[in-house]
Amino acid sequence: MLKRLLGQLLLTTSAIVQAETFLGMEPLEPLSSIKQRYTAARVSTEPADWLKPNQYFGRLTTDEVSGTLLLLFEHDDETRKKKLIELEKVVANLPPNAHARSTRLLIRQQKEHLAKPLDDRLSLVLIRWIPQSALALSELTARYGKPDEKRPGDAHRGPTYVWSKGVTAHISDDKKSARMIEYWFTEDDLAVYFLRRDTASR
Repeated sequence: MLKRLLGQLLLTTSAIVQAETFLGMEPLEPLSSIKQRYTAARVSTEPADWLKPNQYFGRLTTDEVSGTLLLLFEHDDETRKKKLIELEKVVANLPPNAHARSTRLLIRQQKEHLAKPLDDRLSLVLIRWIPQSALALSELTARYGKPDEKRPGDAHRGPTYVWSKGVTAHISDDKKSARMIEYWFTEDDLAVYFLRRDTASR
C-alpha cells in the first residue's frame, strides 16, 4: 500500500518541480481555493512559533496520501501597499496620456487585490509531507538524482538534503530514509506558472 502511495506521490511531486500540480494544487494557489476543493473543514490552522506576520500554516486532512500534509501560505500585502504608494506618486505628476492611464490601471488592480478576503490573498508557497512510515532515501535519489546540497544535522533535527529542483528532505541519522519532505516552488516553476496563466487568459 505504501509503495503504491509513494509511486503516486512521486509522480505528482515531479509535477511540482515542473510547475505543475500536487493533488491538484498549483504554485501560489489561494488558500480559499484549497478550502473550496477539500472543504474548509479539512483545512485547519497548524500552530508554529516561526511564522511571519504575513504567513499562514495549515494542516490538510486527505486520504490521497499517507501521513501528515502541511501547507505554507504567504501574502504580499506590504509589498503591494508600498508599490501602490509609489504608483500614486507617479500618476499625480503625469499628464493625461496613455502612460497615466496604464498606471491608473495598475493602481486599481493593486487596490482590488488588497480588498480581497485574506484567504484569497494567501498564496501557497510550500508543501510539507511527513510520511506515515519513513521513506527510503533511495526512492528520492532514484527520482531526483544526487542531492545538490547536504546540510549536517543539529540538536533539533538530522541531516538535510536539498535538490535545486524544489525538494528538501530531512534525513534520518543513518542517512537511509527521509522522515519529512518539503516541496517548494523554484523561480523557474513560478515563471512557467505565470506564463501558462497569462497564455490561458488570452
